[in-house]
Amino acid sequence: MRFAPSKLALYSLTAIAAALLLSIMLSNSDGASAQQAATPTPLTRPIALSAVSAGAAHTCGLRDNGRVECWGRGYGPGNRRAPTNATFKSISAGGGHTCGLRPNNTAVCWGDYTYGEISITGGASATFKSIVTGINHTCGLRANGTVACWGDNRYYQSTPPDTTFTSISAGDNHTCGVRQSDSNVQCWGRNEFGESTPLSGTFTAVSAGAAHTCGLRSNGTVRCWGSNYYDPYVTRSTSQYRYTGQADPPGGAFTAISSGGAHTCYLRSNGELLCRGNSYHGIADIKTGPFTSVSAGWNHTCALRTDGTVYCWGYNGSGRSTPPVEPAIDFTPTATTEPTNTPTSTDTPTLTPTTVIDDSGAPIGTPTLTPTTTRADTPTPTLTPTTTRADVPTPTRTATRVPTPANTNHNARISQLEGQVGTLQNQMKTQQEQIETQKGLIETQRGQLETQKGQIETQRGFIDSLRDLIRALTARLDALDGGSDGAPAATPTPTHTPTATNTPVTALEHTPTPTTVPTATPTRASRSTLNPACIGKIGLGWLTGAWNADCQSAKTPPTAKEGTRYARYYAFTLDAPSRITVTISSTEVRDAYLYLLRGSGNAGDVVNRSDSEIVEQLSAGTYTIEATTYALETAGAFTLTMDIAATGVSATSGAPR
Repeated sequence: MRFAPSKLALYSLTAIAAALLLSIMLSNSDGASAQQAATPTPLTRPIALSAVSAGAAHTCGLRDNGRVECWGRGYGPGNRRAPTNATFKSISAGGGHTCGLRPNNTAVCWGDYTYGEISITGGASATFKSIVTGINHTCGLRANGTVACWGDNRYYQSTPPDTTFTSISAGDNHTCGVRQSDSNVQCWGRNEFGESTPLSGTFTAVSAGAAHTCGLRSNGTVRCWGSNYYDPYVTRSTSQYRYTGQADPPGGAFTAISSGGAHTCYLRSNGELLCRGNSYHGIADIKTGPFTSVSAGWNHTCALRTDGTVYCWGYNGSGRSTPPVEPAIDFTPTATTEPTNTPTSTDTPTLTPTTVIDDSGAPIGTPTLTPTTTRADTPTPTLTPTTTRADVPTPTRTATRVPTPANTNHNARISQLEGQVGTLQNQMKTQQEQIETQKGLIETQRGQLETQKGQIETQRGFIDSLRDLIRALTARLDALDGGSDGAPAATPTPTHTPTATNTPVTALEHTPTPTTVPTATPTRASRSTLNPACIGKIGLGWLTGAWNADCQSAKTPPTAKEGTRYARYYAFTLDAPSRITVTISSTEVRDAYLYLLRGSGNAGDVVNRSDSEIVEQLSAGTYTIEATTYALETAGAFTLTMDIAATGVSATSGAPR
């Protein structure tokens, strides 16, 4: 049976008091040793860990016995709920999920499963020598150096190259590794800020953050690349102009590095920690330690001390920077200074001779032997030899044994111990009541946080709707701009696709979406099997479409066993070099995405991609827009707009403006 810490402490106190009382009663009646009640030590102590990993909003560590300890709170369900009775040899905390490596090198993941980040490639029997987690994706390094990734693949961060690595690291939306062949760093995934374009040179380790990456050289120096301005905790427009400096490593040599959201930490050989970047909640402070390892999360950092205890600092929302403690009750009895009367032997009679002499001093008759009893705990009587003269009566001298008074302090000491035990019990009861009160306050705060979270989600949806509306209005204004008389053009109605007389495209009609489901589902691994009914045409203006299971995206990697994404394709042909602007919006599906491909269909190379808008200068030729969903198997309606501006062509000659 397992007790709560407060109950366990109470039972321990009762057992100690009973042992003390028993030891007193078993002592001898003439005096026994007594012990005073112990003074209570602190009730808790920090837990000792062998490894620690900081995620987005939670932290996990490993005990020496391989069990997992997690604290804080992530975005997904169950990110702190490690498998019970399971042991691990390494741990990695991500955005809303956590993964660990078992002693047999198999991987176990738990937590958020929105993007399949816990669906391990190869299943439960797959083995790895290391495992790393990003915000919504996970990668494992096999024994042969190849990499397998699963989860979010919006930026192809879960599509590793066909090469081998010695180590890997997962950032927010990109992944990097040190190649086996030349020790250079190779990255894949998002490269919006240059985080996936490594500097040249050889490295021994690499650490990927939110929008920057740092590598450790063999001489201990550090090189970083990516954004010095990106801050994942503020809006994009603000972060573009907010210098944080996370990609500016300090000088000197280091033994380990860790890249977080907008900061990087560097560990020296003497155990000192130096962090650069965002100073939010003291993340970039210098910590003297000494420390043996460091892990940087989104907006907090945790490091392991030499004694195995963990120290965290930075933002402490949901307790992510407050490591747990464990009960530490240790009452050690202390001996008193009261003297102890311990007999060294039993009463032993001693025969002392008594001699009678005459006037000349000669002995008369036989000496008389008088027994004398001596105890070690009793003063020994002094027996003086008596000389008896024949004419003088012999005085009788009797040795008197003075008994030792009984120890009268037993009852008082027992009463004192009982009083101390009662006091400790009352203290434990008071502490238990305080703990219950704190638990109630925590539950109340948790409810308030849940309410605030719901309000934030509502506001986020409202903001997304406004953003979509602004994009749609901007596209309409761009399409209406440039009339010869300055008057605005008529606003097209959604009942048809408007046709402009100066459009540079040859195909303006829109092929309607078939209502019947094809008998065979297109194979995601091959682009050549795309259903022709999924390809339409687009011209200058806008059109509406809908996603459903009829048409699946060819961009979904073959390893994504958790599902597929729906997509529509729209072809157009430019008669002259032009700058195009394509936007996509949806009031039913939040995660819309665009790809610009060369050629007609879905087999062409990717020219550009974006989650909302593509602006690209193109040469004459045929191109295709892939309108897809980021979320798996998500259906809904969308609106696609196209604006075209030709270069070097007169606007009055019928050519595109």
